[in-house]
Amino acid sequence: MKKILFFSAVLISLLFTSCKKEWLDKAQPQTNLATDQWGSTSDLERLIAGAYYGISGYEGFRGIIGLQHNHEALLSDLGYLHKNAVTGDFENSLYDRNIGIRNDVSLYSNMWRGAYMGLALSNEIIGWVEKNGPFKDQYGPIWTDRIVGEALFLRAWIHFTMVRMHGLPYGADNNSKSIILKNTPSKDPFPNPERATVKEVYDLILADLNKAATLLPTAYRANIDPLEYQDRASRPAAHFLLSRVYFQMKDLPKAKQFADSVLSANKYPLNQDPIEAFNKTGLATKGNEVVWQYVQYSTAQQQWKASPIGYMFGFTNRGSNTINGGRLISASDAFLNQVGWSASSLTITNLPSGTPPGVQPTANNFNITSNDKRLAQLWKAIPAGYDPRTEFTAYTRTYVWCNKSNRNTVGSNLLFSVPFMRSAELYLTRAYISFTQGDKSAAAVDLNAVRVRAGLNPVLAADLTVDMIHQERMRELVFEDDRLYYLQAIGLPIPPGDRTATAPLDWKSPTLVIPIPNIESDVNPNAGK
Repeated sequence: MKKILFFSAVLISLLFTSCKKEWLDKAQPQTNLATDQWGSTSDLERLIAGAYYGISGYEGFRGIIGLQHNHEALLSDLGYLHKNAVTGDFENSLYDRNIGIRNDVSLYSNMWRGAYMGLALSNEIIGWVEKNGPFKDQYGPIWTDRIVGEALFLRAWIHFTMVRMHGLPYGADNNSKSIILKNTPSKDPFPNPERATVKEVYDLILADLNKAATLLPTAYRANIDPLEYQDRASRPAAHFLLSRVYFQMKDLPKAKQFADSVLSANKYPLNQDPIEAFNKTGLATKGNEVVWQYVQYSTAQQQWKASPIGYMFGFTNRGSNTINGGRLISASDAFLNQVGWSASSLTITNLPSGTPPGVQPTANNFNITSNDKRLAQLWKAIPAGYDPRTEFTAYTRTYVWCNKSNRNTVGSNLLFSVPFMRSAELYLTRAYISFTQGDKSAAAVDLNAVRVRAGLNPVLAADLTVDMIHQERMRELVFEDDRLYYLQAIGLPIPPGDRTATAPLDWKSPTLVIPIPNIESDVNPNAGK
């Protein structure tokens, strides 16, 4: 952990001194990760704000604020990698599911940095309050529980994100080693911990979330919480994550219990078009269905870094409303055909007046006409000859590109929010659980909540099949870091997608387990234990 702790210590120092991070400019610079020098509840509030920023990895294409979506897009059956455009040294290996023992993939090093920065900051809060109790200042009695609850939630969310990449699926071999568990602050610069088992990680995740749910408020409290809390984790977010974790653990009754908790209050209705979850920016601005999101905006206290979520598969560029010249992953034919969105059958409108290089298309071109609002609002299809990327100009067929990311059309589209939790997911999870429990009527109600919002006709309970639920989930949550883990949760094989001469993978397969990155293993002799 030497390098991780070093980066984390540097992060603390930079967060607390940098003029670019003015929302922390009153805090004292720290030279060590664990400290006895916090002086007020406001310091703890700055720390939790820093933990949210910490998961971004501080600079560059780092952190777990969207890179995990690219991991899932590369390895699942939903994406097709355009190998003729690959310039990196790892994309082909990942797409071919041939990662082996390689531990030098920058994608995972970058996520590791952000994850353990966020953990270090969260642990500092939890450890301080456990040891010292709340500060006896004006905010101590009204903020401390909420701040600790946020730290516990983030610690659980980070561990869950990482263990699904670097460990076997829950239920495959729970005694197998996975990630390094960080649950205490540390003044030791070289602790060199061993990896925890899958069971140990999940046990801590559940303990953290159950405690977080008792500490977090149900929503932002005006005149009590700082304004920025409107965009951070609340009790429904903890319940949402509990449902997701229990579903991954195949504990369907518990998963349904916490899905019910989030959905029963009707606070997150599916009463807006799908695009409304993805086109928001600014303080306290989100789609009605969004339970928790990563925001990118700048205020006097908080400035969060733009997500790299769509850099491989997004249609639009980060930073401008132009077509992404670095696109590598389009929708696979296997996915499109299975959900009834076959590329050859699409009606494409607003074509440019000519083809490149003579006429350069814009992000406003290549719209899809469809009764399914998700396809019409969140996807683009580029016909043969129209793609402006040099490697793609000679294509003789249509490819379909995801357009969920960088949707802000006013000002910089770097300032867009990434929904990490949408109620549509819980409706689909609950539909599957109800179906497996023999309640097709309840399953149809939940499935139809998603279908009708998308503009599709409802399904009769008598006609409902489990494959309909699987397919609807694919349409709804494609490229949202869901597909691999859904199949592992329900014990289905991982299909090859468009990969040739490739067999499906068993859900327990170690092939999809990513090795611990070398930024950890090179400096921690126990990382392999």
